[in-house]
Amino acid sequence: MNALRPTFPLLSLVFVLFLVVACSNDPPLRSVSLQQRLLAQEVYAPTPTPTTCWKLGFDRRLEPKEDVRQAASLVRWLQRTTGLAWCIWITPPGEALIEQLCNGEVDFAIMGTVSYLQAHHRCGAQIVVRGVNSVNEDVYRAAIVVPVHSAITTLSELRGHSFAFGAPNSTQGHLIPRLMLQDAGLTLNDLRIFTFNESHAATAKAVTSGRYDAGALQDTLALNLAERGLVRILALSDPYPSSGIVAAPDAPAQTIALTQNALVRLDPQGADAAALYHWERSEMPRGFVRAEDADYQALRQLAAAVGLLEP
Repeated sequence: MNALRPTFPLLSLVFVLFLVVACSNDPPLRSVSLQQRLLAQEVYAPTPTPTTCWKLGFDRRLEPKEDVRQAASLVRWLQRTTGLAWCIWITPPGEALIEQLCNGEVDFAIMGTVSYLQAHHRCGAQIVVRGVNSVNEDVYRAAIVVPVHSAITTLSELRGHSFAFGAPNSTQGHLIPRLMLQDAGLTLNDLRIFTFNESHAATAKAVTSGRYDAGALQDTLALNLAERGLVRILALSDPYPSSGIVAAPDAPAQTIALTQNALVRLDPQGADAAALYHWERSEMPRGFVRAEDADYQALRQLAAAVGLLEP
């Protein structure tokens, strides 16, 4: 995207010509047709109103309407804070946000770690900021949960049971839980059956409804459901660098810097709380910190080990 993209519509200029009477004997004032009387070189063509904006996409997390409302509230905040034109991008069904980020359809994206690693591996997408959790840490954990009244008490007891993962490229819904199962001596072949879901919300429904014996969730949602007595947390993972906002490979450095500087000043629990839609349900309830690619090296190695990065 061109770094010189206009950020605000320009107002067209309209000139009005008056005929001044210098002598009382002159003919009375007559109306003047600007179209007929102005010389060609005196007419300025109106500047076209730009229709472009910096597009912010997002990975699926909660219910579709909730995801859209959260992202849209951040877009409005970014537009007001940076002075740039921003708009939300909703990835159509059957299309991949990673592809859209790499081919330039999307300029920035709220992404999970695996999605970022894949986009960086594929096209050099850049991490800009990562989220800060409810206890003011820039990390997150995965949770493996079971129904409240389940007899399962340890991860090793999941052998022979059904399991619901999140999306295949989800860090908290797939990558980290795979490591947790592996550390408990389990592979996918040890599960009776497993499935992938398009969002953490769908995985939660699969467990709370009893359709699956266990499932993998983001820690924020798992803790919320556990507090409400809807699931029981079987295990929490070690902390890993959290997901965040990623820039397309051709995003101009000046725009990235302006966006990063704005996001690290975001105060979701204070001055900016009213501008954001239920931000406490997000993976970054306390905002963002600056992030670098090197922060994700351990997860990159794990993603490569389980085949989530192209050779």
